[in-house]
Amino acid sequence: MRTPWIRITLALASIAALTACPAAEVKPTPPAPKPAAPVAAPPPAAPAVDPAAAAYKAQGQDELDKALEALRHVSVFFEFDSSTLTKDASDKLGAVGDILSRHPELDVKIEGNCDERGSAQYNLALGQKRADVVKKYLAQLGVKEGQVKAISLGSEKPVDPGHDEEAWKKNRRADVQSQGAPAQDAAPAPK
Repeated sequence: MRTPWIRITLALASIAALTACPAAEVKPTPPAPKPAAPVAAPPPAAPAVDPAAAAYKAQGQDELDKALEALRHVSVFFEFDSSTLTKDASDKLGAVGDILSRHPELDVKIEGNCDERGSAQYNLALGQKRADVVKKYLAQLGVKEGQVKAISLGSEKPVDPGHDEEAWKKNRRADVQSQGAPAQDAAPAPK
């Protein structure tokens, strides 16, 4: 008979133990720590610049700037009622042709001009002949056709407004006008 008493005693002891022990305190779970502010990723590393390549590019830009400057304000002069190149004109155009051959990315416009004598129609035709002879000469020097545009201004753009032989000599000319820097690497405007 002992068994039931043992069972009852054990049951009572278990109950007493449960009621006598303080309940386990349930502590609230602390909030999860806030994530740290996102750290900005470092900027992508700049590509390594090869000093030799940078110097070469700078030298190339310097050369291009010098070429453009050499093409500014070049004029060749003609005799009265003529579109034949003089020796001086051929020499100047040789330098222009050399620059354009070395820099096929550059373009020029040739503006044929006349003095005030002659009709407007005659002067436009003569100015065109002068521009065309310059373009043809540059082509003979190896300049590509697409680099040169020839137009006539007739007597509309005199450099000397006088009405004598000295003024007329200055106005019988073809002007070489550089078309500026290449589009992909435009040079800054001169200050």
